[in-house]
Amino acid sequence: MARLPQRELDIRRRWSRDAQFRCACSDYQEAVRALRYWQHKEAEGGGRMVKEYSELLDELEAEILTLLDRSIADFQCS
Repeated sequence: MARLPQRELDIRRRWSRDAQFRCACSDYQEAVRALRYWQHKEAEGGGRMVKEYSELLDELEAEILTLLDRSIADFQCS
């Protein structure tokens, strides 16, 4: 929600009823923690890992947005 505050209501709705969405969000949170870790280790050669986790976060965010957009479409059809 910190990354997408304008979608907070959508996130809360999807979280309460979609295990796939919860899993994607958990993966995102874990990747954020790993990115922060590697950012602190960047001077010790962690630059490659920073790049990899940044790319992973972009992919996970796209997946989460897709799930949220699908949620809106499902809600409008109900």
